[in-house]
Amino acid sequence: IAAAAVAPSTLAATTLAATASPSASPSATALSPLRRRRVRLAASGWTQFRLLLRRSFKEVARSRGVLAIKIVQQVAISLIYGSIYTVGRSQTSIQDRFGLVSLVAIGAGNIGVASTVRAFPKEKSIVTAERSKGIYAIGPYFAAKVLAEAPVSALISAIGGATLYPLVGFQRSLSKFGHFLTALCLEGLSAGAIGLLLGAASPSSDVALALFPPITVLTIIFNGLNIAEESTPKCLRWLPKLSFIRWAAEAIAVNEFRGLTFDCKGTRGPCCPSGEQALERVSFQKSSVKKANLAQGAIIAGCYAGALASLQRSQPKLLGIVPPRIAGC
Repeated sequence: IAAAAVAPSTLAATTLAATASPSASPSATALSPLRRRRVRLAASGWTQFRLLLRRSFKEVARSRGVLAIKIVQQVAISLIYGSIYTVGRSQTSIQDRFGLVSLVAIGAGNIGVASTVRAFPKEKSIVTAERSKGIYAIGPYFAAKVLAEAPVSALISAIGGATLYPLVGFQRSLSKFGHFLTALCLEGLSAGAIGLLLGAASPSSDVALALFPPITVLTIIFNGLNIAEESTPKCLRWLPKLSFIRWAAEAIAVNEFRGLTFDCKGTRGPCCPSGEQALERVSFQKSSVKKANLAQGAIIAGCYAGALASLQRSQPKLLGIVPPRIAGC
């Protein structure tokens, strides 16, 4: 970005610091230890953001092939689920619904995190090199990247959800359909934010990919359907609150089960006539779609803040020039 070039004096100072000869006289030039040094930028923050946003949109447009593959992937998974699950109002459909909700939340979350974790560490190395030249600051870059890529991620999640919803026989209600898509879009945004955090905090893509499996396993274990909150060890009871898969599954389950009635004919064992009673079995009776979505939003904001802070700490270190010492002063 030509408009955001470093001031010539700053570039000259950096070049001198980097190329100074070890044999140079101490009285002529003195180099301070490596440290993070603020670089002056010629362009304003708004100009940087505007140019970076334009570049981010161009990068998204150039990756049409990747986006098409992601859309096909989402539609294919929805078709597979639709060919297996067709939920009704029998007692067995209660288990089918909970199983489907868990699969949808897990699948959408893992795909979102994996795609970001693989790509962002490589991009971070380019960003670090550009920042070392003082082309732009980290704030405008991060804001432009999120604004350009987040809507695309939400759209892909919405396409998968819109394909799945009528195929599996979820409740035919426009409001419930909207809540279902909202939960999936928020999960897609949360998955992308977690991927950015892992990529920003990791020194390389190998480290980010190594951190991905254990974090995924923990979010799946504590998704609200695999283990009761009362059975969770006390020292780990904070983990379910950080599981983005848990909040997505909870929002989808509450949205689907609330207001449902089930047939008790031919039931083996105790009958569960309503969706509210089914939610009680998994301790979701006090939850709501709004509460789950707000928790998901908090995870998104926290991960974005953590990723921004990690990128800020990774600011390149430069050699600084200190004035020469004059004898007798």
